[in-house]
Amino acid sequence: MSPRKFHIGLIGFGFIGKVHANAYRSIPYAFKQPVVTASLQAVLRSKKQPEEQFLSDIETKCCFSKEEFYNQPLDIIDICTPNFLHREQAIEALSHGLHVYCEKPLGANLSDAREIAKIARKVGSFTHTAFIFRYLPAVRQSKSIIDAGLIGEVFNFRSHYFHSSYINPNRPISWRLKKASSGGGTLTDLGIHLIDLVRYLLGETAWVQCITRTFIGERPPLLGSSKFEIVDVDDWALCTLGMQNNAVGIIEVTRMAGGTPDSLKLEIFGSQGTIEINLADPGLVKYFDEKKQQWRIGDLGLSTPKDEHPIEQLWPNSKMALGLFINAHLASVYDFLKYINEGKDSSINFQTALADQEILEAAYISASRKGERIKLPLL
Repeated sequence: MSPRKFHIGLIGFGFIGKVHANAYRSIPYAFKQPVVTASLQAVLRSKKQPEEQFLSDIETKCCFSKEEFYNQPLDIIDICTPNFLHREQAIEALSHGLHVYCEKPLGANLSDAREIAKIARKVGSFTHTAFIFRYLPAVRQSKSIIDAGLIGEVFNFRSHYFHSSYINPNRPISWRLKKASSGGGTLTDLGIHLIDLVRYLLGETAWVQCITRTFIGERPPLLGSSKFEIVDVDDWALCTLGMQNNAVGIIEVTRMAGGTPDSLKLEIFGSQGTIEINLADPGLVKYFDEKKQQWRIGDLGLSTPKDEHPIEQLWPNSKMALGLFINAHLASVYDFLKYINEGKDSSINFQTALADQEILEAAYISASRKGERIKLPLL
């Protein structure tokens, strides 16, 4: 029996759009007998770019108007545009009765995210958000360990996500450095991933405290320009989260960590054990068993987290691996296709993305009030 093929309409074809396109096209190569596959049917762009010939070569329609784009035979819309565009584009896709995959965060702000999630719930389309780090095997192993009660009562956690991407003061300003287009800085770009991981592993958040800093306050619009534009988003953020289960911990994020192109780490400490997740070793969690006083590494043979597909069905094996970043995006898109095929909601649907965005919004409110504790949920 042939796998079911979904027709994808991709909005945006910058760096992350190309990553998503690569992920969809890799499904039949990465998995021996995929139950679903995808065809990149059309790409919606705002203006002509050099990739138009490439898209033609792979038999993908390049569209420059919404009318032309939505006249194509599409099942799923995948949104890979700057954050401020998500609201309009997601609502448009949902109004056509299509399923929607969206890059994180769901909206440029909480109001946008609430509207998107409300409409998605109303029309009944399946939705999914690109919180790709949920698909690291080490994260799934951690979830199984926590769900099995092996670390006991969770006391505290600490996490960081560091980049060096904006440490060069001469790097030109981009939409990510303007609040009007991004909604926020490093906390929005990187911190949302850790917010989602903490919620996924430890449950809901009761309160947030946050401080932020902007270290480079202006940048040139173009490389070599003598003019400068204001940077009005954060370069660094430190959040303390109090969880409903009484655990407390920190999230620290920056795009100003010299010599650190991509460093993510999450440690969780409990009464009976400790978990350590490190992006440098994404396939294997480190687990300390307090009773046995020993470290164990990797899969402990525990059950797959409830209502989720086994990670071995989603993550390419070592011979077919495409690199960590593509592997994680591949696992995410393939998981979404499988859920649609089964007629089930994804565990990272827009309601989940909304809950993450509420914590993000609370963090920024706290930062604007000099680290005041903000209780959740927000009114």
